Order: sequence, then C-alpha cells, then structure tokens
Amino acid sequence: MKAIDQFEQLEQGIWGIIKAADVYLICLVAELRREQPALELIHKILSGNTVSTLTLVSTTCTTQERDQLIQKGHVQAIAGQIVLATYTALEIYLAEKFREYFRFSAKGIHADGALDKFSYRSLDNIKDLFRNVLGIHLPLFEIDRITVDSNSSFKPSTSWEGIKDIEKARHDIAHQGSASITRIALLPDA
Repeated sequence: MKAIDQFEQLEQGIWGIIKAADVYLICLVAELRREQPALELIHKILSGNTVSTLTLVSTTCTTQERDQLIQKGHVQAIAGQIVLATYTALEIYLAEKFREYFRFSAKGIHADGALDKFSYRSLDNIKDLFRNVLGIHLPLFEIDRITVDSNSSFKPSTSWEGIKDIEKARHDIAHQGSASITRIALLPDA
C-alpha cells in the first residue's frame, strides 16, 4: 500500500472520531442549555462530510459552557485521542513515504534489508533519515495555511513547529494523560 493511501485510510478513521465527538458535543451543549439536540444538524453530520461550528470554533459556546465542558473532562479526553490518532497517522505517513523514496532511489538493490536497519521511532529519526539518506530537509516544506481557533494555544509559526508541537502533545497525552505544551480542552484544540 502506498504511503498516501495508508494515510487517507487513517484520515477517514480520524474523521469518524471527529464526527462522533461532534455529535456528542452537540448533545452535551444542548443538555447544558436545557434544549433538545439539533437533530437535523446531527443527521447532516452523520450522513455527510460536515461538522458543526462547535468542532471548529470554541466561541460557539459561552465561557460558562466551555468551563463546564472542560470540568467534565469528556470532551478533553476525546480531543486528546484525536491528537494521538492524528500524530500517529502523520508519523506512519512520513515513515512509509521515506521507504517509498528510498526504494525508488536504491532501485531495489537490497533496499528492504537496509530499510529494516533504520529507526522510525520518532519524528526526529524520520527527519534525519530524510535529510541524511535522501537529502530532503522536511522542515523546509510549508503548508500554505493552518486554520486554528482564535482561542487555541496552538499557534505555530511554521508547519514543522506545528508538527513538533503535535508530537510533544501526543507524547504528553500518551504518558501523562494531558498535554503540557498546548492546552487541549475542547474539539477546536485538537
């Protein structure tokens, strides 16, 4: 399987988690507001390729509602799982893309044996492999635009810095239960 195909498969799983979390958040906010959940919106989310503004913009909730959601912790835990899954998908993509490029550049001569000797345990290992083996400097690649909620503490100045912040958040969540480098409290933070 090509690296991009594997990434897109993982991305679909992450999208499913985000949509499920969105429906859950719609129900929680409706409960806080003592309203009925927006069933038509939930139907659109479940049947289409969309999410609500609750997933994208933290100011969709009042400060009091955000505080109550954060205090309950459920949404924060889900957002943390989204960060874990997103980082995992990115790391797998980069490792598999390195393997693809290496096989192409080695023209198949003992490429698989050499690939088994490389370490793909961290983003820095993968970055070093790209640079030292293939001459590709990953931090030079920039995404045109990163859309982030205005209240988010995730505000990287470069794409690579953003990827490193996600790596650090993933590490913190996996080992400590929450991220220390960036506050991941609601879905827009993920």
